[in-house]
Amino acid sequence: MLSGAASKAGWRALLLAAAVVVIAWLPPAGGAAAQGGGLAYSVAVAGPIDQGSARALDRAIDVARDRDAAVVILRLDTPGGLLESARAMVRTIAAAPTPVIVYVHPSGGRADSAGLILTLAGDVAAMAPETNIGSATPFRDDPPPRTKTEAELRRILMRKYTNGFVAFARTLAEDHGRNADLTERMIRDAENVSARSARRERLIEVLAPTEQALLRSLDGFAVKGGKAQQLQTRDLQIERVDEAALLTAASEDLEDSSLWRSFAYVFGAAAVIVLTITAVSRARPAWRRWRRKRRRMKLQRR
Repeated sequence: MLSGAASKAGWRALLLAAAVVVIAWLPPAGGAAAQGGGLAYSVAVAGPIDQGSARALDRAIDVARDRDAAVVILRLDTPGGLLESARAMVRTIAAAPTPVIVYVHPSGGRADSAGLILTLAGDVAAMAPETNIGSATPFRDDPPPRTKTEAELRRILMRKYTNGFVAFARTLAEDHGRNADLTERMIRDAENVSARSARRERLIEVLAPTEQALLRSLDGFAVKGGKAQQLQTRDLQIERVDEAALLTAASEDLEDSSLWRSFAYVFGAAAVIVLTITAVSRARPAWRRWRRKRRRMKLQRR
């Protein structure tokens, strides 16, 4: 039989190997919240809303949480895009632990179509002067109908689609205390309004020319709902990043994680080999003693 020391060495080797495998599946340690508090993390989403926009917002929320940011600012300038991607972004905003300020920016920008939905989803809705919002009538890029029956079926389906979109948008507006009737007209009648009209019609809460002015205006603002709190934003430092940079950073993190796991697997395999050899080498003297003992016992029987 193996000695107790050899047995213990074998168990140590197995436990170390298990620990290495578990560590390999953990993500590499990222940068701690070096900024600490006092940070407003600002991400720009410009252009059509698509899956890339949804991934960028996911990443921004994760980074803001890791850095203990007080708020996330979503700088929005879009002609619209995919409703399903917009819905995914609405879910991300709702689930974010940090208040999300949707800010239609810069001057000359817009929040049309799906951009309206994102603005309504914000814990705070804001716009810069000389921006506009609305024109959210949905449409489908289908080929022309071939028969009257097919045309009628499409009208019915489009009506169902539009009614569902209206209900979704009205829910967002009502839950945030915004103008649900204007929201519905923006969908059914493609109504579009300026930033000043949106503020006057209670579609948004703040009209601000810059992010600094936005944060000053929001100091003391009472966020409602699941993230209910009184914002303290006057002295926040703004860190800006755009959608492309977020997606690139996410890709690089994935590559770093893969390299880390590969290294961990190689190190784990090497550790198992070394410790196994050590355990076997420690077991050899005990094995020899056991064999000598058996020989003596056989000689005594004779």
